[in-house]
Amino acid sequence: MKHRIQIAALFLCVPLGLFWGGVSFAGGYAIPPQTAKTQSMGGAATAGVNDPSAVYVNPAALTQVDGNQILAGLTYINTIGSVKNSGARSRNLHDDDFLPNLFANYHIPNSNFSLGIGSYTPFGLATTYTPGSFTRYAAERSELRTIFVTPTIAWEPFSYLSVGGGVSFVHSSGVLSRSIFFGPFGDGHLRITDTDNAYGYKVGLLVKPSESIRFGLTYTSRVNIGFDSADVKFVDASGTGGLSASSKASGIHLPLPPVITFGIHWQVDPNWGLEFEYDFTRWSEFKNLRATFSAPLPALGGGLPIPGFLIPENWKDTSTLRLGTSYKLNQNFELRGGMALDETPIPSSTLGPAIPGADHLNLTGGIGYSWQRFKIDLGYMAVFYKTRNVTNTVLGIRGTNKFLTFQNLAGLHIGYIFNESARSGKQNTEGPDQHIRR
Repeated sequence: MKHRIQIAALFLCVPLGLFWGGVSFAGGYAIPPQTAKTQSMGGAATAGVNDPSAVYVNPAALTQVDGNQILAGLTYINTIGSVKNSGARSRNLHDDDFLPNLFANYHIPNSNFSLGIGSYTPFGLATTYTPGSFTRYAAERSELRTIFVTPTIAWEPFSYLSVGGGVSFVHSSGVLSRSIFFGPFGDGHLRITDTDNAYGYKVGLLVKPSESIRFGLTYTSRVNIGFDSADVKFVDASGTGGLSASSKASGIHLPLPPVITFGIHWQVDPNWGLEFEYDFTRWSEFKNLRATFSAPLPALGGGLPIPGFLIPENWKDTSTLRLGTSYKLNQNFELRGGMALDETPIPSSTLGPAIPGADHLNLTGGIGYSWQRFKIDLGYMAVFYKTRNVTNTVLGIRGTNKFLTFQNLAGLHIGYIFNESARSGKQNTEGPDQHIRR
């Protein structure tokens, strides 16, 4: 009966996940840290993760989670961003976001297999600029929401080796709106919206050559987001009547890029741990953003039909370095800290206000508290984006565009251990209090 209750709690993640989404932008439109603990350690967790968020971080590490657990929480993201040109300033009005997620694991009794499931948001973006500002011809509102629901399985054939993997169901929605310049006739307005369902996968490897060293390696597949039946709303220039028209758009493809991650965890002593992580992301798969309209938009009263658009992106592959540390003060409290250096994939030639990316430095910190079967994690991340001064044709105006961005991230997660003695089907001979203190 107890096993049935644990399995039921595990699969509650699926329906809850269908109602969750989140938006932000960092390193393109990726949002790597998914829990307060990982966030507070600079996102470095591939080799050392020991909670159900292994579903996202490294599915092979599910075999290392003590007991059958559930972990849920929320990350608050505050974005302060703007674009400046020749004394004018356009501010990103979409400055607050909330990203909830949920993870759970279950060790199959009398076996070396473990199951996990999670609902989370590793990709997203949202920018909304001051109405009528000079950025309106490149972006008014740009939004991408993704929700991943990922069941996983892990196997520990040997004490020093674990492998795991999972398949992700990905629900996404997108919004793109911008003004269109028609000279003396006034501005037109274009808005495109759509949703899509897609699939991806993640596989992981965990090697433990000694009690103090772990190596983690993961591969996250590309997910092809295809908005092939998008709703298009068009308002013509006021000087030619300002009439509205509708159409359908196809061919809008947005890649969620493949990622290779390698991590090393060193348990210096029973209380102090260090982790280094390297991420390689193939953002170069994002070549352009294009659309074809089923019926040309009747711009300028039909005198200038618009059959579609092509927006060059030409992003580049990126590397990210992460470093995290944790120190256990006593059996209840753990202090954490970290940092990360993240490249932007966006070249100066295509940088615009829709995704105002830049190389950035992350400084992080947090605390964990454990009490009996409960644990609470608090994390904070400050994201310092490099100021970018670029001159390109994206905005269609003269002069240098200055992009300024800063982000605050604060996370809170609460976990519960259903059965602290269950791990990979092996029974722990320690008492409950001893196990929790370990």
